[in-house]
Amino acid sequence: MNTILLTRLVEDNAEDRSYFQTRGFETVEIPLIELKKRALDQSFEIMVKQSEWIFLTSQHAAAFFFQQISQKEIEMKKFAVIGEKTAQVLFANQIETTFQAPQATKKNLFETWSSCYVEPTTIFYPKSNLADNTGEAELVDRGHQLFTPILYDNCFPKEHQLLLQNCLTAKKITAVYLASPSLWERFLSVFREVDLSEMPTLYCLGETTRQAILKDGYEAMIRKEV
Repeated sequence: MNTILLTRLVEDNAEDRSYFQTRGFETVEIPLIELKKRALDQSFEIMVKQSEWIFLTSQHAAAFFFQQISQKEIEMKKFAVIGEKTAQVLFANQIETTFQAPQATKKNLFETWSSCYVEPTTIFYPKSNLADNTGEAELVDRGHQLFTPILYDNCFPKEHQLLLQNCLTAKKITAVYLASPSLWERFLSVFREVDLSEMPTLYCLGETTRQAILKDGYEAMIRKEV
């Protein structure tokens, strides 16, 4: 039986686990990621107060956001989210989603929101230490003011690096599933350390991750192609 490594947080793997198992894979889970909430100062609340909109681009950002803010501070805010999982976090916190991206990507969120809301406004967009600034300049060019504090850190635990090394050395996996360029970079760094000659079959969530893999000289299939 083919064995596929799932690299996201265990709590994020339920759908992927079921997807690959129904296609004949045995799944192994080693998260190449750990999320740590940052301690935020008073400027966090000030930026929220000054913003009309709150942009949340992952369920994790949403969860950390609601841990840091009181219900009173966000009663009159409008919320734009990246997808259904993030909207579910809002629902669990009794918050109504004002705008949800038609496709669950940051690029789609920024572009479709901009086409619907053309009047300049203020946007609070908290993110991780690894998040890029894609799309932010375009929002500013349209007259919007952005607040973009770092809400949490995305780390690669040393113990999980060692687990991955052992798993690769023992040749227990024949395929790997990667949901972001950062997960690919972390997997590749460990793969190079163990000095294996053959890369496992690579599957990825979307085209952005696939392009990152191609840039490093490897092939990958998008999950829906499996």
